[in-house]
Amino acid sequence: MNQPFDKKTLDFEEKLAPLVGVIGKITECEVVPNAQIAQVKQPPFVAYFPLTFDDPVFSDATANDGTFEAVISLDVFAKVMGQGMQICGDLRAYLLDPYVRQLLRTHAGITIQKATPARSRSLTDLPFSAVYHHGFDLTIQYYRHYTSPIDVISAVEGFFNTQKEDE
Repeated sequence: MNQPFDKKTLDFEEKLAPLVGVIGKITECEVVPNAQIAQVKQPPFVAYFPLTFDDPVFSDATANDGTFEAVISLDVFAKVMGQGMQICGDLRAYLLDPYVRQLLRTHAGITIQKATPARSRSLTDLPFSAVYHHGFDLTIQYYRHYTSPIDVISAVEGFFNTQKEDE
């Protein structure tokens, strides 16, 4: 028997896939989730990690239907400081460019809201020797729609009829 919770309300990997694809095209680097950093053979590469997600944009939004926000941490790893700074700076500039923003809005349903300034970051216990690490946080918005299998009654015809019946 199928339960209402047998299907995903939103597939986050599917929702982020177009953004990850654009990041790869901009940087010409491998783009991996943070958990897969150790599997990357050689820098430069870009790692991403959702810091927050499913944060309602409007206070009256429900968990099932509305506009939601996510903050994605984007980090560039490189063996040369200048290369890491260049890739990170280009990535931030292109993600804020009207062309890329329109592309993601039209084809992926993702709206880029803002990006924090790019800065050097620190990470220990990497499987690489001397690596430079630069990044920023990207705020995106997306629409989430899930319809519950429970019927919701929005009106009952004739129930609130205020006209008197003929006597």
